[in-house]
Amino acid sequence: MEIELNDGTVKEVDPNVTALTLFKLQKEKVIDGDFLKGFLNQNGPDLDPISVLQGVYVAYRQANPKEFMKFEEFLENYSLDIETDMPIYFAVVSKQAKKSFQKNFAARTGSSNGKK
Repeated sequence: MEIELNDGTVKEVDPNVTALTLFKLQKEKVIDGDFLKGFLNQNGPDLDPISVLQGVYVAYRQANPKEFMKFEEFLENYSLDIETDMPIYFAVVSKQAKKSFQKNFAARTGSSNGKK
């Protein structure tokens, strides 16, 4: 994809933004939590996307206790995906959400071998 600047210069853009780019731009105050809250509000409560990404990272670390990427490396290699990230976040912070996530996961995969 490309955009054209006012002076006629054409620049490449990539809408597949990594979590690290979002994190850095929020730290630089280029964007704030409101930038992505509009997307999050369509799918649930008013949450800061960085908090959601932190929840995904926590779940990643839980599943990979010995060999894992550091937080910044993880963000560099992961793109925000609300459909995936929100259930993971809620499963981390809520027992009820965790039960629902496990039930839905088992229904999608046909597996019921998860921890109870």
